[in-house]
Amino acid sequence: MAEILPTRKRSEKYNWKNKCYDRARARTRVNIGKAFQRWRDFKEREGLKTDAEVDLFLLDTRVTFHRTMMMLF
Repeated sequence: MAEILPTRKRSEKYNWKNKCYDRARARTRVNIGKAFQRWRDFKEREGLKTDAEVDLFLLDTRVTFHRTMMMLF
């Protein structure tokens, strides 16, 4: 049976730093609700590694489409 090791006590400074980091990261999160599974499927289908890559891909596609449409009219 595996030996149970004592848990490490984190310093107050470490805990405070992590809380600040978590708060800052939470401000940039976007809840996409029902589209979450579609997002993941798209990411896998296109071979993109990160959510940031998906985001940039979709933005670039939208901008390119908009520019093309503006040229037609």
